[in-house]
Amino acid sequence: MVYVAGVDGGATKTICVISDKEGKILGVGRSGPSNYHIVGIEGAKRSLREAILSAIKDACVEIKKLEVACFGLAGVDYPEDKERAQKFIEELGLAEKVVVVHDTHIALMGATAGKPGVIVIAGTGSVSAGIDEKGRYVRSGGWGYILGDEGSAYDIARRGLIAALRARDGRGKPTVLVEKFMKALNLKHLEELIRKVYVERMGATEIASLAPIVSEAASEGDEVAREILDSAGRELALLAIAVIRRLNMEDKEFPIALIGGAFRAGEPLMKAFKEEVLRVAPKAKITEPRYPPAVGALLIALQEAGVRISDSVLKNIEETLDKVRKIY
Repeated sequence: MVYVAGVDGGATKTICVISDKEGKILGVGRSGPSNYHIVGIEGAKRSLREAILSAIKDACVEIKKLEVACFGLAGVDYPEDKERAQKFIEELGLAEKVVVVHDTHIALMGATAGKPGVIVIAGTGSVSAGIDEKGRYVRSGGWGYILGDEGSAYDIARRGLIAALRARDGRGKPTVLVEKFMKALNLKHLEELIRKVYVERMGATEIASLAPIVSEAASEGDEVAREILDSAGRELALLAIAVIRRLNMEDKEFPIALIGGAFRAGEPLMKAFKEEVLRVAPKAKITEPRYPPAVGALLIALQEAGVRISDSVLKNIEETLDKVRKIY
């Protein structure tokens, strides 16, 4: 019997899914972080090994070696990163063939079930990716909080903080964001924000966690907050539109799956996003992801094992998907 695995390796957790060549999910495993830029190569290897062996144990079948294992990893943005990851994963000796891709790629494959489509991810950062009927993969955004991440939770919060400072100076419109940020950050004076950001080194993740304050202000009718969300929606739409145009999908019917908390920021963001995207690709359907990323990695592993992703394979995945959803 032949078995394949899909692995979703991130900065906080690692998920492994094992199936047979018919797509029946047999076992799942979970372990700690496997972004080697954060935990080091040995730490990444330890988490990957633990997740795979846990999934093999859960499968309750004898698996001496996987035929193919696809690893969708955070932090493999450059060819040298991918080569380094490929090398240390092959050293584990758990699969005959190792495939390493960016974690955005497996998120896309899972979201669209390997069919043509687009994803937009908007959490702390932002990125979009798409795949066409020929299997061509393109990506837009993902440049990090200094050079990009437009429309993300970080971007929304940062714009909110800037708007509060502009209002304080008299350079911008009055906004309730001034009082809301002061309360949330326990500031006596808005000027204390300088210490928070520049002295205490308030990081991107911590800044991103303030995005709900902008959402709250927008829901209360604050004009400045609503403008920030509207702008964020249009920026996220630009990410998707860039992918759609590069894949020549403007006139096609395909899903656009939305992933990440920024899409729950409020009505102004979603309204602006839909308007912009559907103006360019009117037949597109805005949806939720069909499968989680580890299943996207599994689909790539199946393809690499020579399996066509047929309706029967997808049916087998659907029927055995519950255990994957429980472990995420």
